Amino acid sequence: MHSIHKRTWLSGITRVAAAMLLMLLGACATHTSHVSMDRDTQKTVQVIGLPQFSVSQQIDIRQENPVYAIIGISAKMVQQVARQAKRIQYRDENPELLQECLTQMREGMKQRLRKQGYIVKDLDMTYWQALSGHRKQDPRVEGVDALLKLDIKQFGYFSGSPFKPYRPGMVMVADLVSMGDRKTLASNVYNVGFDREDISLLSFRASYATSVYVADERYFYKNFDTLLSKAKQSAGGLEFIARVAAESVAGDLKRRQTHYMVAKQ
Repeated sequence: MHSIHKRTWLSGITRVAAAMLLMLLGACATHTSHVSMDRDTQKTVQVIGLPQFSVSQQIDIRQENPVYAIIGISAKMVQQVARQAKRIQYRDENPELLQECLTQMREGMKQRLRKQGYIVKDLDMTYWQALSGHRKQDPRVEGVDALLKLDIKQFGYFSGSPFKPYRPGMVMVADLVSMGDRKTLASNVYNVGFDREDISLLSFRASYATSVYVADERYFYKNFDTLLSKAKQSAGGLEFIARVAAESVAGDLKRRQTHYMVAKQ
């Protein structure tokens, strides 16, 4: 009997250890450094496929409060419920805003990439469907050299504490992946607009981010009530963020016509 209890106890410890390991692995950053396009890649990539963006179906309205972290899990659950209520209220004031921002971002990205000399194919499918389509010789992805995968992690109004204003921003991951061998040709994590001191990159599985400072105090709101009372006006802040995000991603893929030279004395 003692042996059975010992095996049961060890089995339980093993399961706990395995669960903790999975949690640690899940928390580990998958984006650890910015990967820039090299000149050889710029020569080989002519056609970029743009799949659907990976994004939440709601604009995020969030304020962090350190007190909840101290109190415990029950308080955090209350905080999550309050956040969801705020998201719903804001969505009711701007029901089409998320789709409008995504459309502007997509169009801006395509336009900038084409100006930079790429052919862009607009793909009405997910990134994974596009990869599968390549294997199955789907005509919709014919000729595509690389896929530009966009994962929008957070988009909306965010306040780092009850003492900070809500400000518009976006955190996103952009990966340019070759269609054939799935090699990452370029990669970057962007924080567009948020106060970088307030962003927890680990929660986005990233250890770095390129911060794009686009703060416009016209779109800073001291509390949620003020934000909600000016919900229509605040839409302009998120539309601006979406346009800057598009320029940031596409600009990173700019073709370089000449080598950079280093002058030495």
